[in-house]
Formats: sequence, structure tokens, C-alpha cells
Amino acid sequence: MRIAVFDSDPQQGTLIVETLRAAGYSCTLLTQREPLSMSGPGHEIDLMIHHWHGPIEPQQHLSELSRCWPTLPILLVFGGTPPAALAELLEQGRTDYLVKPLRRGELLLRVSVLMARVAPDKLRTRTLHFGNYTFEPQRGLAWRDGNPVALTQKEGKLALLLFRNLGRPLSRATIHEAVWPKVAELNSRSLDTHISRVRSKLALRPENGYRLAPVYSYGYQLEGLEFPEQNPVTPGV
Repeated sequence: MRIAVFDSDPQQGTLIVETLRAAGYSCTLLTQREPLSMSGPGHEIDLMIHHWHGPIEPQQHLSELSRCWPTLPILLVFGGTPPAALAELLEQGRTDYLVKPLRRGELLLRVSVLMARVAPDKLRTRTLHFGNYTFEPQRGLAWRDGNPVALTQKEGKLALLLFRNLGRPLSRATIHEAVWPKVAELNSRSLDTHISRVRSKLALRPENGYRLAPVYSYGYQLEGLEFPEQNPVTPGV
């Protein structure tokens, strides 16, 4: 899936692009306004992420984007809560928004939810790359260094949850809700066992660029040691 990121701040735009690329998306960073008046790019990308900041009213700005790309999903980034006047356009379902500071997990979630709602076919065959690890979520397949790794369905979900939140501690409750949503209570030992199996099967060790470690009295965190492009968007961006 191809995403265009428009941001007049190259540093912030680069952080967004790096986060999305680490999650397996193909991204292009635009820092000039001219491409917004072109009809061509609308046929080459699947989603536009646009950092809103400018003198015109946001609803006028969104209308302009919609005229340029009438069928393109748009994810707006605001410095604060968008005005009520924007609600009607947001209700069309093809547009969503995020409020700064951006957080890696929320950014990836909004992209996934918006595309699943507007163009689910774009997500069906998406391959996710994290350094030397590759996943195909829809088929439940995983590879390390090009070699297949046999993961159960739950192990696959757990591994993707950890990679998608790289560098971010996840509570046991968050992991429980994401991987075992229909289980009322999850035995603590069962979670620890699944974590251990994922660590072992994927060889998540420092020599391979990752460390999967417990966070005392909280949960677990997967850290990337050798792949700086996978670091989360820093707070305050």
C-alpha cells in the first residue's frame, strides 16, 4: 500500500514516513504544496496523510484536497482539536484525523482502520517488514532472514502487536485485549508462555537486533537495537 505524507516540516514528515515504512508501508514525503493541485498523484497513491497548518479554514482546505483527489482517503494531522465545522466532511467516512503529539501506535492504528473502512482490498495482501523479519498478517505467515517461522495464530498476533509497538511498553491488559479479546480472564503464566515462545521462535535476541523484555509490574516491551528507522514518532512532533 502506497502512502503520500505531506508536511512542510521535513523533520516531522520524515519521522512519520520512517514509522510507516517500518510497519511495511511504501511512503513518499511531499514538502511542497504544488503537488496538491495535480491530478496525477491521486492515481499513484492509496492514502494521503496531511499535516494541517495554514491560514485558510480547515474545512476549506479539506474541500480543496477532496477536489484534487475525489476518491483518495485522507488522514489529517492537527495541532489541536479540529473545529466543529469540519464534522460534516469527516462524516463522509473517507477522512479521519489525528491530533499532535503523534504516537506511533495510534498513527498505525488510524491508517489501518481508515483503509479497512474505505479500501479493504488494499490491505489483504500487505506484507510487513521489520528489519530481517517479514509478516503476512492475512495468511498468518512469518519469515526471519527469508526462512519461514512456524507461529500459531495467537503467536502471530502477539508478534505483530509487539513489532507494531516497537520501543513502547505494553501492559498485560493491552496484550490480553489485543490477542485474546474473547477471553474474560487470561492466566498470567499463559501470557508469559506465549511471550517465551515468540521470543524463541523469532530469535528475538540482541545479536539479531531486538530485545523482548518484561517491564516490571506492567507487561512487556520489544526494543529495536539495530534498526533506528523503526523507532516510534517522538512525543511532541
